[in-house]
Amino acid sequence: MKKLTVLILVFVLVLASGAFLQGVMRSPDMLRHMGFGLHMAERNLFPCVILLQMKDEIGLTKEQVDKIEKIQGTIQENSIKRQADIKILELKLINSLQADKVDRVQIEKSIREISKLRTDMQIEHINHLLNIRDVLTPDQVKKIEELKKNFRSNRMENRRDWLGDRPGRCGRR
Repeated sequence: MKKLTVLILVFVLVLASGAFLQGVMRSPDMLRHMGFGLHMAERNLFPCVILLQMKDEIGLTKEQVDKIEKIQGTIQENSIKRQADIKILELKLINSLQADKVDRVQIEKSIREISKLRTDMQIEHINHLLNIRDVLTPDQVKKIEELKKNFRSNRMENRRDWLGDRPGRCGRR
């Protein structure tokens, strides 16, 4: 009875972590939800989508745009492949857990392999962001930082305007 309870608990934990990570890892911006350190790294780097949307404001050249698009295509392709590999391993793990005789060594091996692929995706994502930053000139990085500061301050101003002097909001009474 205890063995069955433990197996069910492991199964539920694996499914819960898989469902969480599946929602998180849908795009190259997946690290936004992965932890404070990685989140801070991504905040100081620049995703392709934003750079391409602001290419005129930043002053990207045609060559830079082409490099960024190539980098973006590569990361998306690799991400899709890794996500598929992870999904297959998760299905194999589920099948292993549902077997009449559970092989604990195989289950541990599967979980470690899934974790390694997820870690590889995180590392690849950070390298992807660093590669994009390498395409930019120092002046372009400064322009992006200024645009980010202006965006954040405008967002806070808009939030204050929207909240107004309503009682009970943000400590205002």
